[in-house]
Amino acid sequence: MMVAQTLLVALAGCLSSARAYAGVPTHAPARLSPVRMAVPLADFDGTTVGEEEVALKVAKAGAYVVHRKVVAEQANMRLGTACTKTRSDVRGGGRKPYKQKGTGNARRGSTRSPLLKGGGVTFGPKPKSYRIKMNKKEKQVALSTALMGALPKMKLVQDFEDKFATARTADMKAFLERLKVNTKEHESTLMIIKSRHENTYLSGRNIPYLNLMSLDNLNARDILKAKQVIVSSSAMGVLRDRYGA
Repeated sequence: MMVAQTLLVALAGCLSSARAYAGVPTHAPARLSPVRMAVPLADFDGTTVGEEEVALKVAKAGAYVVHRKVVAEQANMRLGTACTKTRSDVRGGGRKPYKQKGTGNARRGSTRSPLLKGGGVTFGPKPKSYRIKMNKKEKQVALSTALMGALPKMKLVQDFEDKFATARTADMKAFLERLKVNTKEHESTLMIIKSRHENTYLSGRNIPYLNLMSLDNLNARDILKAKQVIVSSSAMGVLRDRYGA
């Protein structure tokens, strides 16, 4: 929960800056409204070749929905397999330990009482589902709002997935250096591509603080956590179709 609250505070700052940059008041109406912002576009060599205008639909209550999405993502990762044995599950204890009366001890019918060592557990955890359901439109608003908050720290790059002919970490490091992306000072970088490309994924998975993600795995938590966001042109095209104005 603390992580979700921290990410929500970061989102609030990003939303304010993005709306101010785009000329949209921070007290925008509750209905979905487009927010437009120019995002720099670079090529594979790191040279800025222009800008692209990105328009995403957001709502005033978007920050609240994003918080729900982050909490749901964290809850849905829980396996919920913790399990303890009650007195009926513990092996043994079928024989009465001593007679009912005459010993001076408290009456007992089993040695597997929760009060005794080796006994069962009272009110212990049992397997359960922690899954939190969200409606499809809620998820769309949450991701759209999170992406809009990331626009000030976003950089578009012309399709680069096929540029990695082999899986070499050095090639990915050189690519990030050309883009002036800092991965050495504990700054998380999120790289979004349209679909998983094996050489691109293998080239980047060993670089600290670089999170390479396809659109199928896109989530609000990683978007909010990232200090820098790199998006391929093809991935941005899909995002426009999904969340664009």
